[in-house]
Amino acid sequence: MRPTLTRPRPASDHVVRGTEPPARRWPARHFHGIGYVLTILLLGTNMPTALYGVYRSEFGFSPVTQTAIFAVYAAALVPTLFLFGPLSDRIGRRPILMAALLAGVVGAAVLAAAHSTAWLFAGRILQGISVGACSAAGTAALLEHVPARNPVRAARAATASTALGAALGPLFAGAVAEYLPYPTVLPYALFAVALLPGVVAMILLPKPTGATRTTGGRLIELPRIPRDIRRVFLLATFPSAVAWAAVGLFQSVVPSWISEMLGVSNLLIGAGTAALVMSCSVVTQLSMRGLDPVVAQRIGLGSMFAGMVGVFVVDRVRSLPLLFVVAVAVGVGHGFAFAGGMQRVGTAIATRARDAGGAVLAAFFTLTYVGTGVPAVAAGLLMTYQGTSAAIAEFAAATALACLIALVLNTTRRARTSDIVRE
Repeated sequence: MRPTLTRPRPASDHVVRGTEPPARRWPARHFHGIGYVLTILLLGTNMPTALYGVYRSEFGFSPVTQTAIFAVYAAALVPTLFLFGPLSDRIGRRPILMAALLAGVVGAAVLAAAHSTAWLFAGRILQGISVGACSAAGTAALLEHVPARNPVRAARAATASTALGAALGPLFAGAVAEYLPYPTVLPYALFAVALLPGVVAMILLPKPTGATRTTGGRLIELPRIPRDIRRVFLLATFPSAVAWAAVGLFQSVVPSWISEMLGVSNLLIGAGTAALVMSCSVVTQLSMRGLDPVVAQRIGLGSMFAGMVGVFVVDRVRSLPLLFVVAVAVGVGHGFAFAGGMQRVGTAIATRARDAGGAVLAAFFTLTYVGTGVPAVAAGLLMTYQGTSAAIAEFAAATALACLIALVLNTTRRARTSDIVRE
């Protein structure tokens, strides 16, 4: 009998659906797990947007106090970025992300138990620590765990996760508070439950292949930008900060403005407007595949300029449908400007500053979150001392001017040539 000859199986034959080696399946799972953590933590941070009206009726604070509550988390966020951004380069991303999850849970518990304005400030500070810890470290972790080492995909995931959480937060909290019992407790309890899969994902997060850690340096230090990426960093970050300033208006002032302007008490109306802005941002980011990020930022700045002009008009004609159109314009502009900036900075890190990714991203998020908090506080002060109409008009004019300045800076030839790699 002739012996049966068997041909050797090709190396790829064993790779069939559902039987890939774990080393090939897990990287994508880790990538999506990090994105989930960023989304849920940002969702929790933005839930109070829908609940400010309830808190004001219970605790009786002024508009300037409301914007201070909104912005105090940014004040906590900035030093947290200074600490945890560079620190994540030295000790790794997982410990920092676990600390972010812990701060998020404790912050939610404080807000759920709030029985005075002081508790709201404390809860927002803890939320600022949570977001500060996760922003730079989480984005750096996405860059390290993205399949095929694609920095553009990682940057898109980082910005989309952030915007998606900001969109779902007020909408989720507004729906729960309006239609379910315990409006200032149940949203935070459900948020804590939603964090559990994120805890599991972070426990399973491995050290990325080929990762290096920096050594030495002080525990707390200002994020430093390597010299050869400074120009692209500044040109990319300025439009992102302007974009978050425009969004800050819708997250801090607009919900109360709608109630005052139209006499609407339904929590979903004000929350829905803020959610509409961020939803449009998410859709825009997911649809800009292949678009040059410099061009994307120019388009975004133009759209936000139109939106700020629209805010000025809405304050005069008092039209809710027109306000929704304006929200769409601002959301689209935010999506293009923020995602374009993140792609430019992410590519610069991947090509020239891999060992300083946490520090560079800490600087990027510091400037963008300052763009959110400082204008919001200014708007609250203007509302208190000049009235809502004057505050809205002045805020819209200042933001529109900032859009034009950023657009001019990113239209020059040097703006394009400063990018290290065409993303």
